Amino acid sequence: MKRNLKSAVYKHLNFVNDFQNFFDFPDFREMRPIIREAVQQLAKDSFSQSVLPVKIEHQALAIEQQLERETRKYQQQGGFYPNQQSELHNLIRLYTNLLQTISKRKIIDQEIEDIIYAVNQTRKSLRELKGLEGSGPLYEDNQDKELVPGTFYDIVTRQLIRPYLLNPRGKMVPKNVNSEGRQLVIQMITYCYRDWDSYLTHQYDEQYNIKNERGLTSNKYYDKLEKNELKYADHAYAEVIADTFNEFKKILVPEYLATLDIMSTNIEKILIRYPRLRPQFNQVIAKNFKLDAHGKMHVMDEPLQDIKNKYNYYRENFS
Repeated sequence: MKRNLKSAVYKHLNFVNDFQNFFDFPDFREMRPIIREAVQQLAKDSFSQSVLPVKIEHQALAIEQQLERETRKYQQQGGFYPNQQSELHNLIRLYTNLLQTISKRKIIDQEIEDIIYAVNQTRKSLRELKGLEGSGPLYEDNQDKELVPGTFYDIVTRQLIRPYLLNPRGKMVPKNVNSEGRQLVIQMITYCYRDWDSYLTHQYDEQYNIKNERGLTSNKYYDKLEKNELKYADHAYAEVIADTFNEFKKILVPEYLATLDIMSTNIEKILIRYPRLRPQFNQVIAKNFKLDAHGKMHVMDEPLQDIKNKYNYYRENFS
């Protein structure tokens, strides 16, 4: 769709639909990288002091999910219940902050103007919702964003954290973990709750926009694709985690457990009862997470080098 037709299409949509949800707009796929960049800034601004990038990413994904889920809820309801008034107000304020962030971009071209229009239409629809009688559901992120003690991710993280413990015989608690170890814990919490399919969709959307960007030299094109792949290269952990969990499952089911759930089954209780199993689990973790002699993992060494080698080859042979 040509850019100069966008606004006309959106204005037409405004007449044929009562609620304008920018997640359903014709060019949302093209809008998403700009919107996601603004959401990343909102996530960064939500912290009063400097934090690790993985924590900002975690917060950005939470904000993005909240925006879409709450907006679709109110769209489907066609109004808001009295107990939802505060929640709706906060959602509208979030859209206002999103608009302000996008509007601060150095260059406001037709594409950005169309995105601002789309986001503002959604905010306007939320503002114009009618009141309903009764009560309705409130948005709840049921994930507490912590490792549940004794479960799969907790067992794995407790082995991975060993090289970073201040007191090697102590527990995995904040005061006994150095800064590098704290980053590892946040990383594992992020992976525990990450929607990997959605994560890859983010990568594909960004690749799509790079491939459709005009005026790039060959080197600049490969630089951007390489940066994109490096940014999302940690999806390698999805396979590592899946392989580790499946090997745990083969050991435990059905001899020790009827079923094994990655998020809720307390494996530690089984290990206390059958301590001979612990070395088996430790070996599985060490193998799949590529632990060295010091217990530090090297999952990303090969994937990162492969990406760099690939784009060096492209630049040398196709530029």
